[in-house]
Amino acid sequence: MEGKKNKISGLIALLIFPVFIATAQPKDLNDFQCAFSDSYREGNMGPWPGLIAEMEKIESPDLVWQTEILKAIYGLVGYQIGAGQKDLAKAYVKKADVRLEKLLTGYPRNARLHSLAGAFYAYKISLNVYKAPFLGPKSLYHIEKSIELDPSEPMGYIEKGNSLLYRPAAFGGNKHEALVFYRKALKLMETQANWECNWQQMLLRAFILKGLYETNQVAEAKMFTEQMQKEYGSMGWIKQFVGANPMGKN
Repeated sequence: MEGKKNKISGLIALLIFPVFIATAQPKDLNDFQCAFSDSYREGNMGPWPGLIAEMEKIESPDLVWQTEILKAIYGLVGYQIGAGQKDLAKAYVKKADVRLEKLLTGYPRNARLHSLAGAFYAYKISLNVYKAPFLGPKSLYHIEKSIELDPSEPMGYIEKGNSLLYRPAAFGGNKHEALVFYRKALKLMETQANWECNWQQMLLRAFILKGLYETNQVAEAKMFTEQMQKEYGSMGWIKQFVGANPMGKN
């Protein structure tokens, strides 16, 4: 009887062990990308700080992994600035600075890193507008450097578009020109992206939609919105993002 019990216990252990191993496996990059993308689509940035911290704890030296952490911080800081959470945004910008300095030292010709450097300088201007005369040229330098190093990298064009969309016209801002760069970035991203969970492409489309409304291209904006809805769902957050009513609701 005792031997039979031991056999049964052993069989149960064999059945459970593979399940335990499967659930205990660490998340890979795609898992994190999909978690970021799912919460972004829902307009819920609550999970992002925890996901970023989880990625940091893994301490992978892989450049792609490290860049994805920076991209996630980039997305979170943009949200925090928009939500008026400046103190939180400043803390994450400082965190990004440390990573960027280290990575750019090791990879000085990486176009994506330069685009992120340009973006974080722009964030610093948003957090301290009086620094614009000093930080603006640094932001533009890194953005142009990104495009120069790799004309096929979408992020350089995204940040070029952002610099034109958000900069006052008196200082060289041009919303129509911004749309040109956004569209170029989207075309490149759609051609190159080979993963399902891409929150940055969702954000890029939101930038385009914002640009369309701000240049009074309402008909095209509505068609663009319908296309986004087919892919992403209702996106309740988009109305506040673009500063318009793209969902056609009162």
